[in-house]
Amino acid sequence: PSIETAAGASIGDAGAWRDVASTGDRLLRIAGLDGGEGLAGDHQIGSNNWVVGPSKTATKTALLANDPHLGIGMPSVWYMNGLRCRSISAACPFELTGVSFPGVPGIVLGHNAKIAWGATNVDPDVQDLFSIEQDPANPANYLVGGASIPYDIRHETIRVAGAAAVELDVRTTRDGPLINDVDSRLADAPMLALRWTGTDAVDGTFEALFRISTASTFAEFHAAFETYGAPSQNFVYADIAGHIGYVLPGRIPIRADPNDHGDRIRPGDAAHDWTGTIPFADLPWQLDPPSGVIVTANNAAVDDAYPYFIAQEWDPGYRAKRITTLLDQAAKAGGVTTDALREIQFDNHVLRAAKIAPIVDTATAATDDGALLAGRILDWKSLDCPAEGQRSLGCAAYLSFEYRLVRSLFDDDLGELAREYVGGGASWQATIALLDQPESAWWDDTTTAVKIETRDDIVGRALDDAGRELRAAYGDPTKWTWGGMHKARFAETTLGSSGIGPIEWYFDRGPFAASGAAGAINNTYYRPSRAYPDPDDPTIKPVGIDDVFSITNLPSYRLSIDMKDFDGARIVQTTGQSGNPFDRHYGDLIDEWLTGNTVALPFSVSAVSAATVETLQLVPRAGR
Repeated sequence: PSIETAAGASIGDAGAWRDVASTGDRLLRIAGLDGGEGLAGDHQIGSNNWVVGPSKTATKTALLANDPHLGIGMPSVWYMNGLRCRSISAACPFELTGVSFPGVPGIVLGHNAKIAWGATNVDPDVQDLFSIEQDPANPANYLVGGASIPYDIRHETIRVAGAAAVELDVRTTRDGPLINDVDSRLADAPMLALRWTGTDAVDGTFEALFRISTASTFAEFHAAFETYGAPSQNFVYADIAGHIGYVLPGRIPIRADPNDHGDRIRPGDAAHDWTGTIPFADLPWQLDPPSGVIVTANNAAVDDAYPYFIAQEWDPGYRAKRITTLLDQAAKAGGVTTDALREIQFDNHVLRAAKIAPIVDTATAATDDGALLAGRILDWKSLDCPAEGQRSLGCAAYLSFEYRLVRSLFDDDLGELAREYVGGGASWQATIALLDQPESAWWDDTTTAVKIETRDDIVGRALDDAGRELRAAYGDPTKWTWGGMHKARFAETTLGSSGIGPIEWYFDRGPFAASGAAGAINNTYYRPSRAYPDPDDPTIKPVGIDDVFSITNLPSYRLSIDMKDFDGARIVQTTGQSGNPFDRHYGDLIDEWLTGNTVALPFSVSAVSAATVETLQLVPRAGR
């Protein structure tokens, strides 16, 4: 079916528009940088980082922790490595260690001999769609304010191994390239141009990363980001002198109309133009705040006093609040230590549950299994999600109920859009807001004509529906554990996803019962969207409760470091260093990751030498 405008005019093939919108997500998944699928936000996949100044630490030195949350895969997206010149000099200044993407030179996140840094995603609004008016008198031109302007046309040749090259003309407007040209089904649809900071100008992100590598002070660290383009990140900083800091770099647009927030298609006229990007000097940064702590977890980076618009779909802030609370407790108990950093990174507390779980006491389940879930939820005082044990039963009961509650609230009203909405921060916050409005029309199930449902009706139904699904999937309630429902399967993204059992066994690892949950600091996320029909592929069967909580995104690596003890730094990534399934390092870090453990990240020459078990030396051929 085609999408229709309010006037009833067709604006193109719905499947084609969905394909265009999902292309970026597919590319991210192939790269291991899964953004979370869907057209309505990142579903709170997130990342954590924080730095603690000497006033709050047991060692009176600066500490740093970082755990970016990315898509699950095999092997890990990160490769742990070091880069050290044989003799440190101005000509060869590199002396650092951390993680990088395989094939990418240098260190993306880590530390050198003077500073350390970590990152989380800002998720700024840096893309806009503009409607473009074709010049009816000249198909080579488009109209802006009545003036006819020629398209800029760039010819691209995409060479394909074993097949003919693909020839493509890219038409570009003052508001970016036409996305209609990427799918023949949209050739006759009204034209839309995409303007994105990632393609709007030359991006100096790699240059910035290399400059960070050799920075030794916050001033140098901050200045290194002047060429940084995308993606905008919350970078935290710590150094050997005890300073902590924060920088938010990147190209973020300024829109002519202050009411334009990139949330809808804009007309391609001057009234809605981009007038530039936020000046580098005006981008947020801080150094040595009085609190002695800087925490970022995809929560709002600025408040309403900030003069520029950055974003509006921030994380609700539960992870940031929980991290801050635990750091305050550690500081008061003798000072924050690197052991405390690692405990916090593996914290499984689901803070939002404190606002949602008590509501089960106001409703009555109609079934024994629904009543059993209500009792387990009310007894679940810890609000944490280990893989096994009594608290695991409470976590499984709560998250199964929450899933059914949110779906009962929004599926009937949102229709196909519910697939994109349910399971993220927006749906959590909307549910919490409606708990205090028991007669709100949102609680009424519009698919039933018999009665008008209230909050307590829907809460009781959610308990019963969750209990019914758990009984069908797992049988005896003693088996309704979080680890039984919440598993990590590390699948290799090519042959490991072939659907051929023996090949997948060779390449893949798991599934493994895992702790954590969406919204916890240990943010092991899952996609409720998989429980809905897929509009892009009707052959895909929606999953049930036994698979809806399978992990799709997770803390991709964890780093903790005391700036006066580089050889004491600890790290872990999700799988192992090797990409060879028969190598002993192919999956030898999975158990460490699952249990919250880490391995040493030696830095000094002596420590690296002592830890070395194998050496591979690459020697250039003579004359090359």
